[in-house]
Amino acid sequence: MATVQQGRGRDLNTSARTANQHASLFEDPTASDPTLRVSGVQARAERHASGRPQASPVEAAVLISLGAPAEPALLEPTCTYLAAYCDLCMPPQVTQRLNVAIYELYANALRYGSSADEVRLELAQTARGVRLSVSNRAEKPELERLVAHLERVKADPEAAFSNEMNRFASGSQPAPMVGLVRIAHECQLVLELELHGDRVVLSTLCEI
Repeated sequence: MATVQQGRGRDLNTSARTANQHASLFEDPTASDPTLRVSGVQARAERHASGRPQASPVEAAVLISLGAPAEPALLEPTCTYLAAYCDLCMPPQVTQRLNVAIYELYANALRYGSSADEVRLELAQTARGVRLSVSNRAEKPELERLVAHLERVKADPEAAFSNEMNRFASGSQPAPMVGLVRIAHECQLVLELELHGDRVVLSTLCEI
């Protein structure tokens, strides 16, 4: 358990340094605010003020990259950390939708991911906004169910949302996949799916 925690700590430290270098699209909190002095945001603001060159907006710059086992207990603490990061570093028009997408995609990956491989979450800055991607290894039945579900969501997000909510209310099995339709219907974000063997990558772009 200590090894996992140390590995996650290295991931978080590396991600924080990367975020400090590649945040040119996002708002800078006031560096003199004493409540931010331990968050690393002050250092980023000071580097911006010194005229340090920023990453080209044409290329995606990874802000955060987290790897963890497929353990549902990690959902709440991870999303709390990411919500605080987004609130401090990103524009309001991005934050709310992105926080919903982070929670639902990460919950889905932790719940259905295989314990034989990690779940990886990444936030990247692009010229258009923030791209979220979550990847995990999944068994064949789960892959087939996911592909069919996403086809229904893309075809008609509103109908898919109503259908999954009805299934949730009736307690039907297998369990409804409400989270993915929330992203498409409630947040109006487009979900993209990539398959690399038995590894699934779900992503969405939250535009500024």
